[in-house]
Amino acid sequence: MEAWRRWSGVRVRAALVAAGSVAVALVLGSYGFVTFLQRSQVHDIDVSLAQQAQTLASVIGQSGAEHIELPTRLGPTSTEQVIDPTGHVLAASADLTGHAALTAARPAVGRQFVGRTRLPPDADYRLLALGARDAQGERVTVVVAQSLEPAEAARYEAAVLLAIGGPVLVLLVALVTWWVAGRALRPVESMRQQVDGIDAASLNARVPLPDARDEVWLLGGTLNRMLDRLESAVRAQRQFVSDASHELRSPLAVLRTSVEVAVAHPETADWQGTADVLLEETHRVERLVADLLLLANADERGIQMRREDVDLDDLLAAEAHRIRATTTLDVVTRIQPTRVRGDHDRLARVLRNLVDNAARHATGRVELSLASGPEGAVVEIADDGPGVPAEDRERVFERFVRLDVSRSRQQGGTGLGLAIVRQLVEAHGGTVEFAEASVVRLVLPQ
Repeated sequence: MEAWRRWSGVRVRAALVAAGSVAVALVLGSYGFVTFLQRSQVHDIDVSLAQQAQTLASVIGQSGAEHIELPTRLGPTSTEQVIDPTGHVLAASADLTGHAALTAARPAVGRQFVGRTRLPPDADYRLLALGARDAQGERVTVVVAQSLEPAEAARYEAAVLLAIGGPVLVLLVALVTWWVAGRALRPVESMRQQVDGIDAASLNARVPLPDARDEVWLLGGTLNRMLDRLESAVRAQRQFVSDASHELRSPLAVLRTSVEVAVAHPETADWQGTADVLLEETHRVERLVADLLLLANADERGIQMRREDVDLDDLLAAEAHRIRATTTLDVVTRIQPTRVRGDHDRLARVLRNLVDNAARHATGRVELSLASGPEGAVVEIADDGPGVPAEDRERVFERFVRLDVSRSRQQGGTGLGLAIVRQLVEAHGGTVEFAEASVVRLVLPQ
């Protein structure tokens, strides 16, 4: 079975299915044709016999059965008898001279009886008996029989022709189907070869599309869209690796430089200051690695979350308290009690990233608001900083994006905070965007 699966392709299977279908149709059609031919021939014979019997009955009605002479048949394959009610043969054609009555049927005058009989030399005949009266008004039975041999010979010839021509036709259909399927699949083979030659260095290649907008054209379009997604994914992965390497290079360089300077001049080194620098840069690397791992896991397996009731107002109030305690900013809050379904820790991280982003760019004031609306829980976080230009309000949610005005490494950002926010918010079925230059709007379903 496995060898058959490897050997049989679409062309072979199509040819076999087409040949099998034609074979079944041919068998059924041949049987129907032969049956129809047989019934048609028998019907024609019955009509001919009825006409001959009527003709013979008319002659008997005029001259009487004892004066009838039947030296020859009424038809080339017919034979006749005239029988009285007692079964005595009054007249017969030359080939039936001395032969007993062909049938025991004695139909009433004007009535017919149709049957079969066998006559020498062992041949089947179709027989018709017609009730009639002679010139004296006596009842007689006119019997006319016709050989079935010509009809059987015609059916046999038809069956032989069908038996010979059927397999030839099936084979021809199989070959034509195999050839047509090959031509139809030629664009698919071209696509296969093109895709087989695409590697990481040539992801910009695309499969050729046929002129006809058929299923093959749709397949080619699907493959090209898949290649577009693969190219975008690989490009994003490469950019991600490049940006991550660039981000890690800076703190690692600071760590190395601080250690090298302290080791080179131990007598003048500020070991406490060096330790503080090392600790700060280590924390920065740790945060960066944690963010990279979160995004990498989200890309690979999606974000795994718990679903529970979360008091969003408590989380936002805690962030307001933290900012008041750690900065000199004026924090204004308008928070209504609001509960959502989601992951407590993930939502806490979303709010912390957004509040930190606002605090980092504010000059003196941060506003936090939370309310329930028709679309769900709505959080708005605003600051009085320079804001984000309209053309960059979507781009800032991409990874490792920093705007010259509002984002810099010196301010502590890694370029991943807002990207992580969007990943987590979308995992909750919500949306996040810059509604205005300095206002971030977060909507979560309740």
